[in-house]
Amino acid sequence: MNALSSRLSWLLPLMVSLAACTVPLQHDLEEDDANDIYVLLQKNGIGAQKVKDESGNVPKYVIHVAKADVASAAQLLREYSLPRPRAEGLGVFRKNKGMIPTQVEERAMFIEALGGEVSNALNRVAGVLEARSIVMIPEVNDLTQPDNKPLPSASVFVKYRPTSQGKAPLSEEQIKAFVATAVPEMKPEKVTVLLTEARPPESEDDPNRLQKVLGFDVARGSVDRFKVFVMVMGVIVLAMFSGMVWAFVRGGGSGGRARPSSEA
Repeated sequence: MNALSSRLSWLLPLMVSLAACTVPLQHDLEEDDANDIYVLLQKNGIGAQKVKDESGNVPKYVIHVAKADVASAAQLLREYSLPRPRAEGLGVFRKNKGMIPTQVEERAMFIEALGGEVSNALNRVAGVLEARSIVMIPEVNDLTQPDNKPLPSASVFVKYRPTSQGKAPLSEEQIKAFVATAVPEMKPEKVTVLLTEARPPESEDDPNRLQKVLGFDVARGSVDRFKVFVMVMGVIVLAMFSGMVWAFVRGGGSGGRARPSSEA
């Protein structure tokens, strides 16, 4: 019995050390992004920890996962475009406050800032996973005729998760109208929209999707059978252990050897 206990005593520290072996998956996160990542990983059977980092002026968050789950977790974040991209927008001028940019640099920053503001606004719409905008404003001069003045144009990419009706959260016409009102002199017909539906590699109802059970990756469709298997094996091991204890006690602690009988 003592020998069996000594052989199994190393299992508990090993299991504890494996469970504690986590690595940071994403850091420097806003709280909403950290919450979205945490929920996504948990729904897909990946254990995650959200840790608050207060080392800077603004609190940020770090997401930790087990080292064995890094690859699958990173793949999920790529498919769902998390954390959401954020552009500086008009904040680029506050960032460069005090500097004196050239006229060309100032115009380039203004165009990039407009595109960033459009992207940030679209990224706040529920169901939009990633939105990127490119705004082009042609340069005009004193010789440009008002009737021949070139109009600005824009290209917008939107990756989305379909609604319960299987539609995009925003229609192409809605995106064009929004960009036209956000950019001066923009016409809706000058906006090109590319809508792409996000298709994760494994749906939540996929029976082949892996799920954590007792620290093991098990296909979702086999979880119940795996639990039954573990229970049966547990009963067998317990029965074997009980038999060993019974044999040990019956043998009087002498390993099952009968005591020599005393001579009359």
